[in-house]
Amino acid sequence: MDIRMEQKEGFKVAGLAMDAGSQSNFSGLWDDLFERYSDPQLEALGSGLSLGVCYGMKEDGGFRYMAGCDVRDVEKARGMGLEILDVPEAEYAVVPLKGPVPQCIKDGWHYVWDTFLPRQGYRHAGTPDFEVYAQGDLNSPDYEMELWVPVKKA
Repeated sequence: MDIRMEQKEGFKVAGLAMDAGSQSNFSGLWDDLFERYSDPQLEALGSGLSLGVCYGMKEDGGFRYMAGCDVRDVEKARGMGLEILDVPEAEYAVVPLKGPVPQCIKDGWHYVWDTFLPRQGYRHAGTPDFEVYAQGDLNSPDYEMELWVPVKKA
């Protein structure tokens, strides 16, 4: 995989969130988001970047998952009933993925944990990580997206 390192400034994400585990219904949360709000409504909040966010990791393996988008107009997002997550500045391993969702995400995380982090001398930084979705058919074998994994040197 052609992973690149990027330093990203802090930003905000707006969306719907749930307590989750590895077997949670993530697509159901996305369905709920898109039933409540149209693409143009969500895109108007920021740059139009669709993000799945994992954060608030718990000792039992649970975490919070947010289906949302980057946001600049925080008050408008709050007025729409969306939760706001402040994301701190961090260094990210940007992992390009290709293939149908969710399999490409599972494969990407497997590579990150089992190969990239140990071989490159990094560890997860403990801050939110992201599924960065592009426009297109999520079921296509040619679909492309990214994982943004916050990292620190081990």
